[in-house]
Amino acid sequence: MKLIESVGRAAGNNSLQKIIEQMKKLLSFGKTDETAEDAILTHFLRGLDNRFVMLHNLPTGDANQTFPPILVGPPGVVVLNISSIQGFFRAREDSWWEMNKTTHRYNPGRPNLIKQSQEYAQKLATVLEKRQKSHPGIVPVLVFANPGVSIESTNPAIRIVLMDGVDNLISALQNSEEVLDLHAISALSDSLEVMGNPEKAIPIGEGEDFFGRDLLEPKKETSINLPKLKLPTSFSLASVDEKLKFTPKQWLILEILMILLIVILIAGIIYVLFAY
Repeated sequence: MKLIESVGRAAGNNSLQKIIEQMKKLLSFGKTDETAEDAILTHFLRGLDNRFVMLHNLPTGDANQTFPPILVGPPGVVVLNISSIQGFFRAREDSWWEMNKTTHRYNPGRPNLIKQSQEYAQKLATVLEKRQKSHPGIVPVLVFANPGVSIESTNPAIRIVLMDGVDNLISALQNSEEVLDLHAISALSDSLEVMGNPEKAIPIGEGEDFFGRDLLEPKKETSINLPKLKLPTSFSLASVDEKLKFTPKQWLILEILMILLIVILIAGIIYVLFAY
């Protein structure tokens, strides 16, 4: 099972609040709700596979209030309202009664843990609806971590689990009918995680939509401006006479020599042909 811990609650506590919480733990003679949650969560961490996600200390949106542990998995979404109280209680449908230690009579319990669990589930459903996240019906479960509690229940409105029944609850969740697939589990848990860890929210960049269509657009090629070179369209070359710069007499001698060379070559060719 994956456990997601909200950082919002820890970030909001100042030093004085931390000292007060530590003093409460030291002066308490029974299990506090926080240590009770730790004990129960240990069972879930050991018993559930990696298809399940547990969100802990998720803020409700109200000042300094958090949801009880929220379990998201194939069976759906479950809110685990964990209590460390001890004593004698009665649960009849949505009513909650507590035995008075002096008179041994049952009086309406404060708070009504059954209605409290239902309110948590309703509040979580409202949060998901505001985020436009579809979800199955959210199931509230009331869990007691203290073995020194006794409950007489008659058709309770929600499931009530004692400490010795936690493992049975885990086994039932593992083997329940699948309501959510892995994609839906991931989508719901990611959306809820952003509530506790807002820095994990990824804003949509400017110029792109939710589906990232900007990634499909062809990249604009940058043009390179080359310097313009002016090439001549006509070439003016000097004549051979201008380059050699011979006088008329020298040109005449050169022509006579070329004629004599041609005559000698012709005479040599004729001699070779008739001599052999």
